[in-house]
Amino acid sequence: MKELRIGLIGAGTVGRGLIELLQTRAEVLRKRTGKELKIVAVADRSYAKKDFLKNQSFDVTDDASGLVQRADIDVVVELIGGLDPAKQWVMDALKSGKHVVTANKALLANHGAEIFRQARESGKEVGLEAAVAGALPVIRNLRRVWVGSEIQEMFGILNGTCNFIITRMQKENMAYEDALKIAQEKGFAEADPAFDVSGRDAAQKLAILSTLAFDHLVQESDIRVEGITELSPLDHAMAMRMGKVIRLLAVAKKASDGYHLRVHPALISSHHLLASVEEENNALFTEDPYCGPTMIVGRGAGGFPTASAVLGDIAAIARNPENEPEVWLSGEESLKVAADASYRFYLRFRTLDRAGVLASISRVLSDHEISIASMHQEEGPEPVDVVILTHHARESQLFGALDIINAMEMVRAPTVALRLEEPGQK
Repeated sequence: MKELRIGLIGAGTVGRGLIELLQTRAEVLRKRTGKELKIVAVADRSYAKKDFLKNQSFDVTDDASGLVQRADIDVVVELIGGLDPAKQWVMDALKSGKHVVTANKALLANHGAEIFRQARESGKEVGLEAAVAGALPVIRNLRRVWVGSEIQEMFGILNGTCNFIITRMQKENMAYEDALKIAQEKGFAEADPAFDVSGRDAAQKLAILSTLAFDHLVQESDIRVEGITELSPLDHAMAMRMGKVIRLLAVAKKASDGYHLRVHPALISSHHLLASVEEENNALFTEDPYCGPTMIVGRGAGGFPTASAVLGDIAAIARNPENEPEVWLSGEESLKVAADASYRFYLRFRTLDRAGVLASISRVLSDHEISIASMHQEEGPEPVDVVILTHHARESQLFGALDIINAMEMVRAPTVALRLEEPGQK
């Protein structure tokens, strides 16, 4: 039986999971691919500290550059993450005639066009399913199942850390800090969670999905990003009173003035499918005129889910090693991104409880052509929370107004502004 020889860079949680899957599922993989999927070498800078790499049948080294140049490797699997030196190793692998499989969302979100170009020139495949949403087959669907579709909008819950925190806050009336601590204890959040809770992780994934869905180059810098750190239990309680829930959404919409690309916490109907996506789960909701609304949901992170996605790409290469590589991006023209958008907004002000405060806030909103739909004030000791729901307003006008309001002496904390989203209601 022919072999597909694999070189693995990075033996962390996902890399270890991949090794275990390749070993424990070897017979099944032989039957399903017609190939022996064989790990030839593993490169990991701290391999000496990892007992599971000892007494293996493959070579173990800390020299990833040397691994990439080996003539007895057909596929290089890159699982270290980050931009450098991962980019160099991926490019060198392609140039030396090897297929590449990667879970590196940062690399693809920032240098995807260059990598796809080199893959075309080399006639080799780049497998990237694991870069977005773990084991969920969102990449395959966008470029293979829905290849003839014209996606109008996508709404993703793409970060399991944020979704777990938001779910705990919603269901247990829990403060952000307490929910984060539980997420860390359960292994759903890093010791330094900033990359996740700021929305940047979801933004990198949205850049990849948007590039594939709209067939134009999208980079992380094209996306407006807001995180979840300012959310409070009151925001969740108010959302529930309105028949809504809060989710951190990655949003890509086609509009007359360009594409709206956003990552932000938003209020959605509690009856929408996305509202049922809880805990550490991920989901992608899409809408197009041919397939209609579609949603994929499941575990979007973790060692084995991500390793399973990596293995899926390896198996696809094993079945068709000499076929024409996938056309992930047909050109390198950048997407026309709209800088402004119109939304209804949920606003929470933390203010002193004094005469004239609401009048002052209302006056600034009115000066910026922002109409108030409803208002609610929580009773209690100062400072108090005032919640305002607006009619549709442009983002630029809303945030211009908030710059003025947040500078007022009676406003004691930055205003929380959440958009109301209506997935599938375009």
